[in-house]
Amino acid sequence: MIKNIVLAIDGSDPAKHAQDVAIDMASRYDAGLILVHVLTHDHPPGEFARMAEVEDMLESHKPEARSKEDTYKSIARFLGSVNNEKEARIIVLIGEQLLKKASKSASQAGVANVTTEIRDGDFANCILEVAKKVDADMIVLGRRGLSNLKGFVTGSVSHKVSQRAECSVLTVK
Repeated sequence: MIKNIVLAIDGSDPAKHAQDVAIDMASRYDAGLILVHVLTHDHPPGEFARMAEVEDMLESHKPEARSKEDTYKSIARFLGSVNNEKEARIIVLIGEQLLKKASKSASQAGVANVTTEIRDGDFANCILEVAKKVDADMIVLGRRGLSNLKGFVTGSVSHKVSQRAECSVLTVK
């Protein structure tokens, strides 16, 4: 029986396909769907930064809590500049928007129990931590995400998750 499905999303095409599969499974099995987005430690793609500026999202998106401001600073350090909070805010905003859009799609498809988590840290570790925390029966994620060529050297997130997960893992092309 499948009661809890963790879906890792990053905005890539494989993640969008994984989202469709996970939503379908959650609605068929009446399972809870936990959407997880792990914040990138890389500079946001130029088109995302431009979109955030054009839509004036940066100015309207201020930290809601002290922990979010700490997250901005943490990401800014990864980007190589403690003062680079603008890019950090774009990264958080992108993650929040991806989760909001996926949550809305799941609800519209009839998934009754949808929760979201946004994490900062190692991609595979964060996904696995959430899966363990919610006692997931399955993790669904895209085969390849937005990661750069480093994945070919160190191993992809989907490979790490599938090797270390305590539950079933479905990777989607």
